Amino acid sequence: MRKNETVEYGIDPSGRLKIMRVALDGEFDIDRTNALTYRVKQPLPSGVPQQLRLSGKWSLDNGHNLALTLDRENNPSADKLTLAGEIIDARADELAFSITSKDSTGRTHLSILKLSGKWQVDAYNRLSFLIAKENDLYDTLILVGAWEVNKQNQIIYTYTKTGLKRKEKIAHSITFKGYWDITEKNRVSYVLNKELDSGFNFQVSLGKPAKRGLEYELGIGLKPEKKKLLLFGSWRIFEKLGLLFEMPYEEGKIRSIVFGAECRIANRTNLELKLRNNLHKELGINLKLNKSILNGCGDIFLQALKDGKDVTVKAGIGFKW
Repeated sequence: MRKNETVEYGIDPSGRLKIMRVALDGEFDIDRTNALTYRVKQPLPSGVPQQLRLSGKWSLDNGHNLALTLDRENNPSADKLTLAGEIIDARADELAFSITSKDSTGRTHLSILKLSGKWQVDAYNRLSFLIAKENDLYDTLILVGAWEVNKQNQIIYTYTKTGLKRKEKIAHSITFKGYWDITEKNRVSYVLNKELDSGFNFQVSLGKPAKRGLEYELGIGLKPEKKKLLLFGSWRIFEKLGLLFEMPYEEGKIRSIVFGAECRIANRTNLELKLRNNLHKELGINLKLNKSILNGCGDIFLQALKDGKDVTVKAGIGFKW
């Protein structure tokens, strides 16, 4: 390739990188700056380096394929490279894709591309992966498929792709391993890594109790579609800690969210509680629970309620009256 020559890039039908319409056997990878690299296999065509580095803006296409629009500064034609493949894993600081290609001999090669960054939701409550770039900039991959919460309170994201051979639709899913936290009114968070600020902070309706836990409603998308969000769990009160919402999560473990609350007895057998966070600010969540959850918390607390006294449960501290 001559200096100052405009170089055209592309992807051929076998998944190989093309330079000036010539397909090259090689292997894709991601470097530490989240740029795309391509290691060309021997023998090297004239003027082509053994490893190419391609930078630009990352995105997802409608088929959940990974796309890179090359920088115009380095490539005036601004080619868009689409790497057909699948999302295979999502971690707090990483999103992994698998892509396949065939070389000139017909042999199939599998490459795993790992992009580094963090997870957040955008202004429309959509799951988004922020790919770290230089100068504290990010490219954003927006996941537009459906997600649900399983009985271990994990977010499961599902999308479909059309098979290349039989053209049937195939479902793919990835699991986000984190935990839920509730610290603000009209907000609920799924934390993947607190130190990295990686996780999903959803804007939701006021929470309301359900038979199996807490229920919210949220809108997702540019034209918001309403979605029910059910967090599975049960309630307990501890004299020294306060009100706990105990939630199952991965491998049968239990994680608790600690609340404060204002309490009173209703109809002699039920408790009415207005939930507060650890700063004693109201969360807009009102519970009605059977007073049997007070079992083991002491007669003084029950007697204070029966006498009509104001009783406050402070998160992480316990009872005050």
